[in-house]
Amino acid sequence: MKSFSITKVVSTNFISDMIAYIQNLIGKNLSNYEQMVKQGTEQCWIEIKTQKINPKWFRFEMTQLTNGAIAILMYGEKK
Repeated sequence: MKSFSITKVVSTNFISDMIAYIQNLIGKNLSNYEQMVKQGTEQCWIEIKTQKINPKWFRFEMTQLTNGAIAILMYGEKK
């Protein structure tokens, strides 16, 4: 079994954090965090293509590191 893993850390800035905090208070979507997740997963896919990995299956795991930063782990098995 040939496995692989890729880790990316993505963060926002202070102003984005404040906007997200206000949006959370009034019950709106946290678009700044949605963009962080999208950016991190796109970075993982770019690295998959750069390393020429052909995944048989894969999973994403996301962990909040601090307010405004997440770690994204992509792992799986190569074909």
